[in-house]
Amino acid sequence: MSLIRQSTPSYAFEELNHSLTALSTIPISIPISVLGNSETSEVSSASGTIERALRDLSTSKPITRKQLEGVLQTLVDLYDNAQASTQDQGYGQSNTVTTTPIDKVREAQIMARAVTVVWREILDDFMQGALALEHDLNYWQTMLDSRRDIGLYFVQSLPLRVYRLLPNPLKQSAFRIPSMADVQVTRLFRQASPKTALSSLRDLPLPAHNPFTLTRREVLASIKILRKARNEAAEKIGFLASRAPRWEDEAGRTTGSEDNLQVIVAETSRLHQVVCSALDVPIGPAPPARQGSPSPLATPSKRSKNGSSGASRRETASPPPPPSLTAATLLPILRSTLPASITSLTSSLQDHGRPSRLTRLWIPLLLLPPLIKYGSRTARQNQDWIRNQIQNAGETVRGWVVGWVVQPLEGVVQTLKGGGEGLGVAPDSVKSDQASLERMVLDLGKDYYHLSDQGLSDLSSKVKAGNMEDVLKVYESEMRSPVKNAVMGNLIRTLLIQVQKTKYDLSLSLLSLDHLLRSQQLTFAFVGLAPSLLILYGLGGWTKRLWTGERRGSGRRMDYLRGIRDVEKLLITAPRGEKEMSDKDRGLLILAVGNLRKWAAGLRTGDRAAFVDDLRLLEAPSLEREGKLRVIDRIWRTSVLNGRKLGM
Repeated sequence: MSLIRQSTPSYAFEELNHSLTALSTIPISIPISVLGNSETSEVSSASGTIERALRDLSTSKPITRKQLEGVLQTLVDLYDNAQASTQDQGYGQSNTVTTTPIDKVREAQIMARAVTVVWREILDDFMQGALALEHDLNYWQTMLDSRRDIGLYFVQSLPLRVYRLLPNPLKQSAFRIPSMADVQVTRLFRQASPKTALSSLRDLPLPAHNPFTLTRREVLASIKILRKARNEAAEKIGFLASRAPRWEDEAGRTTGSEDNLQVIVAETSRLHQVVCSALDVPIGPAPPARQGSPSPLATPSKRSKNGSSGASRRETASPPPPPSLTAATLLPILRSTLPASITSLTSSLQDHGRPSRLTRLWIPLLLLPPLIKYGSRTARQNQDWIRNQIQNAGETVRGWVVGWVVQPLEGVVQTLKGGGEGLGVAPDSVKSDQASLERMVLDLGKDYYHLSDQGLSDLSSKVKAGNMEDVLKVYESEMRSPVKNAVMGNLIRTLLIQVQKTKYDLSLSLLSLDHLLRSQQLTFAFVGLAPSLLILYGLGGWTKRLWTGERRGSGRRMDYLRGIRDVEKLLITAPRGEKEMSDKDRGLLILAVGNLRKWAAGLRTGDRAAFVDDLRLLEAPSLEREGKLRVIDRIWRTSVLNGRKLGM
């Protein structure tokens, strides 16, 4: 897990970046003669406005919706001012706004970038709305599997149900509490279809009077409505994704000629029609469709019946709309049409979404005041004991930090500086013991063996090598008459020489041990510090997860398994006779992968990059169903079949 939680880019954001990058690589050639004439002409205010608009949409930073609205509003005002003197005939025809070929190229680039960003905004908003619907849908589905959760939900929502039963005093002159037999079921329990619901509890069979059964039916009704809204959003998402911008394909087919401008215009027109079709926005008379291919202006619901096979072919379209019409269409889409569509999509969350926080927490909040009163009274009665416990806990924590963290760290720092304490054996002391032993042996050689200078030199070499054979021979000879030689011989002298040899050997051993301890002192210091560092790391990770609300363990693992299962289920249940998925199935697949993208935000950087690469393959419309199933198999293999390798 990384120290800083990084969000994973969404599918729409990545598609936008790829499309704008590919659009920037399409070359457009302008004749030198025309370019020279345009350079010498006076630059009009319209040309400056168009140039600034293109600069605003060509920034390396992400283009925001507010920034795009400002650019489109500027262009709409520009076209409105020019409409009084001339009528715009299209991209390829001259007008008072685009006076030079360079302005026409800039205008085409502006419209291409604008419609691509609008496509991304629509797709992203629909995905956010669909994910919100699916989030609440999963909440109800989880509750449906537990009788205890359904009973708890009934108790939590009981005050709200009673409130709905109360009559409106403004509409009724006399206040009257209705009997339970006359209570309408739809006022107590929401139904999926109020038209087919029973009017009152009197009409229900006796077993259905059980509140648990009615609450379960309400949960089922909410699941049905939310699933329907989610599927509608998924169909629009699949419609937009299957007809995504093709700037990368167009960039691969370009030859650098003047026809590339018409290619940009044609693709802009096609994408503009897709955007308008997704939101049911009229853009004029529908162009004739190629035989066997669905019309690009058809709504997503109508086109899904014909499949999405026509998305891979270039739709036959009418002459491209002028830039003024394109800008005038995109601006209200961003300001009103798209927000209204998202509001209509998520309107079911108001009545059938998960209960509010107050509904879920009113029972603990109701018990909180008496618990606080009881706790405060108990604390006042035992304040001395509590104070002592707090002091003891503080001293324990402080002693642990000082004794197990601070002091070991100081020892590590001292060792790194070259200090540290050893056994206290000085190398000079060992050398002095060796020199004293050598002098004692040489004196014995002079007095006992009467050695010459060469003999003394050889004896000195033996002593330095640790060979005490000559001294031991004298000792053995003197031990034949120990009493006499102790008084008159060299027995005591040889014993003292051996004592000095033992002292020298002991000092040398201690010096070697001192060197060994000093070389391993840093290792010992880290071994003593490791337990405290592990405890601090665990406490830090727990505090971070508690602060950020990040889920780990079994809950996070279940999210991972549920996401992979949903993706695999969609791929397995896809019709085998069709090469491409329908718009609805493709949208559901993108939503399932979108949940996995959010889940991947908690992974380490290396694991997240590899995992997101596999998710991109699942989202790719060019990869067939069998290939995506192989990607799922690879995800299972790399995650050791349970996701623990991916940071769970």
